[in-house]
Amino acid sequence: MNEISPLDVLGKTFGKKLHGYDPQQVHEFLGEVGNLLEQVIRERGELRQQVVRLEKELTTFRERETALQQALVAAQRSADETLEKAGAEAEATVERARQEGQRIVEEAQALAQRVIDETNERIRTLETVISRLRNQRREARAEVLRLVEILQGVVRDDQRQEEREKVTPRLSLMDRNRYSTGEVTR
Repeated sequence: MNEISPLDVLGKTFGKKLHGYDPQQVHEFLGEVGNLLEQVIRERGELRQQVVRLEKELTTFRERETALQQALVAAQRSADETLEKAGAEAEATVERARQEGQRIVEEAQALAQRVIDETNERIRTLETVISRLRNQRREARAEVLRLVEILQGVVRDDQRQEEREKVTPRLSLMDRNRYSTGEVTR
């Protein structure tokens, strides 16, 4: 089905027939449908923009998570290198280096875990918002389809009325000369 713009609805005209629908009521209804369609299109655009923004934000959080994981690996490697260098020093120095390396690793792991937890929570929130936005888009689309069906029903009713009008008997014409003599042309 082709896209229908609010201007298409507002600018739509119908032929006039004897005993057709009230043009004022049709025009008012089309105005309401046009306004609702414009609102749905605007909301749909806003929802799309919000989805794009949230997807970008999600990508940023995922990149941060990757960077933190890399930092954690680098910290572990640094701790391991510190321990290897300490092997040549006295046992006390080795123990201090091991403890320092362990502390660095634990701090990095704690920081990484906090960031990962926050990122995962934000991801869950973003996925919930995206899901809600998609539901709203589906609801808006269903509303537009419902309005289109209503308009199609109005058009079908008008066509039926027009078909009934084709069956209506023709009116008789009177000839002025025959009318004065009492003869009537049918």
